[in-house]
Amino acid sequence: MEYKSVDMSGKIFLHFKNRKPLDFDSIQLLEKVDIHGSIARTAREVGISYPTVWHTIDTLNKMSEKPLVLRSAGGKGGGGGTTLTEEGRKFLKRFKSIQRTHKRFIRLLENKLLSGS
Repeated sequence: MEYKSVDMSGKIFLHFKNRKPLDFDSIQLLEKVDIHGSIARTAREVGISYPTVWHTIDTLNKMSEKPLVLRSAGGKGGGGGTTLTEEGRKFLKRFKSIQRTHKRFIRLLENKLLSGS
């Protein structure tokens, strides 16, 4: 069989004991929280609920020996902040590197399929 064009895809998941697997979209929430400094703003921008974002962040924090994200309580007017820790930045950087390697692997598989080797 010959293929003229093909577009393969794949996802990376992190599996934690007794928890729902997390994909890269979930992990990218770390980056969004870092940009916005707020779980609520991140939830609004991404279009998912605050509890969903918080649960994802909480899961990532619990899987790490050191917290990836820190929350600070709001003052008199509310509106506390959320920041990525140094450990969170390192984790995000490592995962992005893994994602780049994964994309190269998918392209390699596409080329194998197209070349017939």
